[in-house]
Amino acid sequence: MKGLVAAVSAAVPDGCRSKSCHKERCKLSVRIAKMKRVLVDLDCRDLHIPRSRKRCDYVFVGEKRTKAWVAPIELKSGRFDAAKVIDQLQGGAETVEAWLPDDGTFQFVPVLAHGRDLRIKQRNELRSHTVHLCGQTRRVALVRCGGRLKDALDAR
Repeated sequence: MKGLVAAVSAAVPDGCRSKSCHKERCKLSVRIAKMKRVLVDLDCRDLHIPRSRKRCDYVFVGEKRTKAWVAPIELKSGRFDAAKVIDQLQGGAETVEAWLPDDGTFQFVPVLAHGRDLRIKQRNELRSHTVHLCGQTRRVALVRCGGRLKDALDAR
């Protein structure tokens, strides 16, 4: 389990690591006490991800005591298409998979931080689809813009 943060940090250029998680009018607190972590901005050009490839905004990798987490994060302050969000989170999961060690054990938590109340149709669509990473299949965890990533990680 140990070594996920180190492996991802080594695979990602320094300029693509971020200390804060924010896009447009949506932000998410990623500060978690006594946790080793790395937050990767997937829009960073130095990652050389083709523009045509769907991807989420960030990927968070953290380790605390005997637990580890990998969380692709999409931030949406306004209207959004739920199917597109699922595709973006899946693209983020596929990107981070290449950086993870083969023997890494972690909890996978795809996260959508949203600014508006979700319509029933959006909520149902998000609930009916899953995101996959390294054999793990998960539904999207929902957090409000301005909230804490810790809430989504603790809920799993």
